[in-house]
Amino acid sequence: MKYAIPIIGGRLSAHFGQSSEFMLVTIDEKGSILSRETMSVTPHNCGGNPKLLADRGVKVVLAGGMGMGPRVAFERQNIQVVLGVVEADPAKAVLAHFNNTLVSGQNACDHGDSVCDHSGQHH
Repeated sequence: MKYAIPIIGGRLSAHFGQSSEFMLVTIDEKGSILSRETMSVTPHNCGGNPKLLADRGVKVVLAGGMGMGPRVAFERQNIQVVLGVVEADPAKAVLAHFNNTLVSGQNACDHGDSVCDHSGQHH
């Protein structure tokens, strides 16, 4: 299974929209990490980033916070979104999610639930 975690400086970004990179972590069915890679993305690209990640085989996004627009866009790509993640180490967060021990709190997004218009831009 492949996970994506928005990062800044190699650590979990508390706010999805402020991140310009994702850490992609692939694990096997036993929960062993098979690969890690960093992928650059366009911040606040509501529709584009979920499509790019889906095309890369991502099934789960772990994030501190995210507005409604990106959440809906990920769901449209059949990508599960887990919010309120506080573990800063992407690999540890992935393993905790896989093992059902991930501690998560409230959505860290504090700008409200913006939505995307049909062009994929926030409004």
